[in-house]
Amino acid sequence: ATKASLSGTSSLRSLSVLPSNHSISPLAPSSYNNHGNHPIHHQQRRTLLGLVHAIDKRVYRWARGVLPPISKTENIALGCGTIGFDRDIFSGSPSLQHLIDTYTPRLSPDEQSFLDHQVTHLCTLLNDHDVVTDKDFTKEAWDYMRDEKFFGMKIPKEWGGLGFSTHAVSCVLAKLATQCFDANATVAVPNSLGPGELLARYGTSDQKEYFLPRLADGTLIPCFGLTGPHSGSDATSLIGSDCVVERRNGELGVVASFKKRYITLAPVAGVVGLGLNLKEPE
Repeated sequence: ATKASLSGTSSLRSLSVLPSNHSISPLAPSSYNNHGNHPIHHQQRRTLLGLVHAIDKRVYRWARGVLPPISKTENIALGCGTIGFDRDIFSGSPSLQHLIDTYTPRLSPDEQSFLDHQVTHLCTLLNDHDVVTDKDFTKEAWDYMRDEKFFGMKIPKEWGGLGFSTHAVSCVLAKLATQCFDANATVAVPNSLGPGELLARYGTSDQKEYFLPRLADGTLIPCFGLTGPHSGSDATSLIGSDCVVERRNGELGVVASFKKRYITLAPVAGVVGLGLNLKEPE
């Protein structure tokens, strides 16, 4: 019933409605001037906020098509745990006061003493230039980390560890990083990625009795075998790291086939936690 012509710029659009010869017109009489034969130009203004919103929608649609889909493992991980301050961040209006009122991390007297004395002394044994040049710590530094249980901070005291909080471990790592980043990584792996805490939480009685005291005193240095030749540090996309449940001679077990590389602490490790794709055909 009508013909429309559009003109204008990105911030201003001018819409001209031309009269139609048809008897039915969706335009009200006020759309024409008093003579009824000249169209009135209606100007539609697009605000900056509206323009940004339109761009955001296009960018979101593009990004959704580029990003890989969330895997089953990632969906499970997203559904676990609780929501903390990260919820406030993604809401767009995080409250620092709410964070201060909600979380009050404090070091215990034992943790503070360890940070002030053992960690400080270890820093005096570390020379970042020498570590990078020699690609190793001195024997004195290795022995001190073992004797003072730097590798067993997250292992419970009943198994010979220090039983420190995650906050305390974070403070220790932050202080070590100011002196030698390699020392930071060396202490971080056994207290995070290493299998020590996993064994403490989920290991059998025999596994705990054998591994935990040895991990706590540094007899065994742990590492985490995740990265392979064809896959990086994404535990949900392992390639060539397979583990199949089998029963042999009435005994249930697993057969693992894998290749790993770039594993931190592998040259000195005595126990390895492996990242594998577990399958159970039966």
